Amino acid sequence: MRKSFVILVASLASLVLFGCSLFPQDRPIAKIGNTSLFTSDVEFLAATRPESARNKKSIAPDLQQVAETRRMAEVARLLFAGEQNSIQKKLEEGESGRLAQIYVYLYLQANLGYNNKALLDFYKKNEGRYTDSSMLSASMPVANFREKIAADLFLKENAELAARVNDTNKAAIIDSCRREMMNAELDRLKKLYKVELVKIEPPALEEYYKGNPEQFQTRAMYKLLNLSDKDSAALAGKIKKISTREEFAKIAVEMPLVKQGHAIMNIGMLPALDEEVSKLGAKKFTPVLRAPDVNAYYVFYIDSIVEPQLKPWDRAKDFAKSVVESKGDFPLDSSVVLVTIGGKPFITEREVLEFRAKLGPRQQMLRRSAIISNLIEEGLYARAAKEKGLDKSVEYIAWTRQIADRLYVRVLMDSILTYTLGIPEEALKTAYESEKDSLFLPKSFEDSKLDVAVWLRIPDISYRREFVLNRQKYGDAASWENIRRSAYKNIRYNEFSSIQEREQANLRKSVPVAIIDTSWGLEFTSDNFAELAEQAKIQYNNQNPQKAKELWEKARTLFPQSDSIQRTTSYELASVYQDLGQYGAAIDEYKVIAGLWGNEPDAYKAYFMQGFVLSEYEKKDSLALLAFEEMLKKFPNSELSEDARVMVANIKSGGKILEELIKKIESSSEE
Repeated sequence: MRKSFVILVASLASLVLFGCSLFPQDRPIAKIGNTSLFTSDVEFLAATRPESARNKKSIAPDLQQVAETRRMAEVARLLFAGEQNSIQKKLEEGESGRLAQIYVYLYLQANLGYNNKALLDFYKKNEGRYTDSSMLSASMPVANFREKIAADLFLKENAELAARVNDTNKAAIIDSCRREMMNAELDRLKKLYKVELVKIEPPALEEYYKGNPEQFQTRAMYKLLNLSDKDSAALAGKIKKISTREEFAKIAVEMPLVKQGHAIMNIGMLPALDEEVSKLGAKKFTPVLRAPDVNAYYVFYIDSIVEPQLKPWDRAKDFAKSVVESKGDFPLDSSVVLVTIGGKPFITEREVLEFRAKLGPRQQMLRRSAIISNLIEEGLYARAAKEKGLDKSVEYIAWTRQIADRLYVRVLMDSILTYTLGIPEEALKTAYESEKDSLFLPKSFEDSKLDVAVWLRIPDISYRREFVLNRQKYGDAASWENIRRSAYKNIRYNEFSSIQEREQANLRKSVPVAIIDTSWGLEFTSDNFAELAEQAKIQYNNQNPQKAKELWEKARTLFPQSDSIQRTTSYELASVYQDLGQYGAAIDEYKVIAGLWGNEPDAYKAYFMQGFVLSEYEKKDSLALLAFEEMLKKFPNSELSEDARVMVANIKSGGKILEELIKKIESSSEE
């Protein structure tokens, strides 16, 4: 594959596609609002993976992401229906590149030049060859065995090659054929479609020639008399008494014209001569000069100097063209045809300018010739792809849908989730005016919209937690209400993602989902607390504390206004963090419970566990002692108070009490 094609496409997974028609065999896996997640989505994901990763376990996470994106895209379609034409236009603009990708990576590289129908027909006649317990689905043979089927069909149609193939060399031979096919395809298509580069002459060449005469002058030339010797002293002796040209001419040789800066016949390069001529002028003798190339010494008489002359236009034209071209691309009218196909315009300067506009800053200076090469490749592969019907393939259609989804989600993100968080303009403006001196200056209102939105969306519980966990940051502040402006600056970045998650959960409510094929293990996490709590408990009981942690954290994020839910999630998360060995996080949760809900009847548990984890896992006995003593002060008669007293006594004894207790228990069990 040619290096220039890398500029055309960075990677298969990063491009975008669009489509709507479905093949009869395309079946829904899940219903998502007014659309679905389809089996063709699986087939596309499989097409982008190596054969070893084409199984449900490997593909399921990516399929889950496709489903989540499609759900948010459906939200965007409902909210921003007017964007349909704009998105369709973007997709149409990229169609040529997408078709080129399909042609190169699926049709040529994976399929060895066969379409999916040819592979499927061969599979049906030879089904027994292709079995695998980890198959995606029996209904997707091409997705499962694409390269195997293509290789077998290729060998069937190339009997002479097949005769040389065995189990040992098959892979190497097929890879060699694949590379040969890939390397030859572009030239084949150029001949097939009769592609010709139009010869473009740089404009205003003669004007450039006239405006820059110094670039087109001949070199200065010298007419010289020359005397040489291998010995510098001998040479100096020969010319010691010579002072005129006539005397020198009797022992010297008259040379042909010598060009400034050029090698001299039988002498080679002699830069010192140019320096002396420039310094002395005509009718002068040079000092003795050493010629490095021949290791000899010379004295010259400068008979005359022919000054530089402007070359006539017919002699300077080619050089002028090379100079202009070396300075970069010369400007052309956008309608100028650069490449023809079958004698008709194929690529114009307009396409070059559009291509360059899409490049990043570092590639903006890419030469016209390189861009033309890329456009030829893209255009020919795209044309061939359409002729082969690849724009109707299930992979192309699925790829198309997934990209349309991402474009719609981008509209949603830019319009709401990363700009105003759904807050009306007037509310933002009012809040900005109220707080600009304390929070938002020197930014203007337009530049502060997201900051203002975050300020308005941060829930009270976030400030309350911050006050409990980092009280030392806020001096003598009496309560969390007194620290809001200072705390906002400390927590706004972490809070932003939580605000986005809540906003997305709210938006998702308009797009219901229903799983049809449960074999993929798709999960659309509930936004209902009771269901989230139930799922978290099931995961915890199934020895999956990491998943339980994610669900409880989601619950805490989604329901900031409910103290009851916040208190419950803090208790549950403290326990899960402890199981996961995240002791600092567990201590923070117990600290929050004690700080925010310390007067609840069962708050003694948070005090006790805070002290226990500090002592047993963090080995911070002084801090643990404070937690136990605070518990005993507030809850002297709880069911854990006696245990707390034991822990206090043990800490103060340096751990001796528990050691003695353990010895007694061990001694008792031995008896």
